[in-house]
Amino acid sequence: MNASVLAHRSIQSQGASGAACLSFQLNEQTPAIFPMHQVQEVIVLPAQQITPMPNMPPCVLGLSTRRSRVMWLVDLAHMLLSNPLPANARNYNVIIIRVAQTLQQQNMLVATAHKQALLGLIVPTMKGVVRFSPDLIQTPKGHFAPNLAPCLRGCLLQQEEMLLVLDAEAIARSPILQSS
Repeated sequence: MNASVLAHRSIQSQGASGAACLSFQLNEQTPAIFPMHQVQEVIVLPAQQITPMPNMPPCVLGLSTRRSRVMWLVDLAHMLLSNPLPANARNYNVIIIRVAQTLQQQNMLVATAHKQALLGLIVPTMKGVVRFSPDLIQTPKGHFAPNLAPCLRGCLLQQEEMLLVLDAEAIARSPILQSS
C-alpha cells in the first residue's frame, strides 16, 4: 500500500481527533491549509472597508480595522502565486493570522498591537476545518513558485489532491511584505 493511500485513510479516520487546520483555496487548482493555532479568525470584509495605500507591493490591498486594531490586507494568491483576485470583488474572504511579537520588531508591514500583530490574508474560497495528525505532513513534491516555497511547511495528501500546509509566520516575514 502506498503512502498516499495511508495518508488518505489516516486523515479520514481522524474524525474529531488530530490537529485542526483551516482549509481554503489559493486559486481554483491550489488547495491549502493553515494550522488553527496560527489563525485568529475568518471574516468576510466588504471591499469598501479597505483603505488603499500608495507605494505598496501589488499584493497589498490596503489597511482595515478589526476590533479597534489596524491590519494590513494581502491578496495571498497574488503574493504567493502571482495570481491576483478579481479587482471588482464586492466582498473578500479574510483569514486573520496571528503573528508573534518578535516579527513586529523586524520592520514588517504588520500592524503592531498588544502581544500579537494581525495580518489579513485574502483568499478566494474558504472550505472549512479539517483535522489530521501532524505526522502526516510530507515534504512538498514538485516545483513551486519562488514566493511560495519559503512559506510552505509541507504538504498533506488527501484523496486525489495535495493540500499545501502554509506557515503564517513565514508569510509575515516574506521580503515582499517588508516595508521600505
